[in-house]
Amino acid sequence: MQKLTILNTRRIKEFNKVLIKQFGTTLQKEYAYFLNEKNRVFIVNKDIAKVDLNKLRIDKIGLYFAEYKDTQARLSKEGSQLLVQENETINHDIKNIVELDEKEIKTYFEGVDLEKDCGEENRFVLLQYEKNIVGCAKYKDKKIINFLPKTHRGTVIV
Repeated sequence: MQKLTILNTRRIKEFNKVLIKQFGTTLQKEYAYFLNEKNRVFIVNKDIAKVDLNKLRIDKIGLYFAEYKDTQARLSKEGSQLLVQENETINHDIKNIVELDEKEIKTYFEGVDLEKDCGEENRFVLLQYEKNIVGCAKYKDKKIINFLPKTHRGTVIV
């Protein structure tokens, strides 16, 4: 069983600074943030405070939002979609979104890294296909490194 740590306000602010640096925004709604031993951030409604978690054996809780290491956060597929969805409702711009064409999205869903020139800066990017966010990936040396889990891969996606 993994140990979940509830992030305090200071750690949440640090995490949000990383999101602002990478994507220009943060989540707009209030959530409780949990961090597991693998540096994965889970978010859940703040009403979780009404539950005495010490009396429960919990392995996972809430939505897997991101993997958080030092000064970088790699958003999960669902975390990427939630971040964009919450910010679209208030017309807030998000940076580092890379638009993929049909050939690129098919290659991405096969689990292959994409050769694409998105500038010189190494960074995490949100991947978009026809106005749909499909995940988060690392852009490095003119290549988008594929982090798509095997369970999400396939050839009949698009």
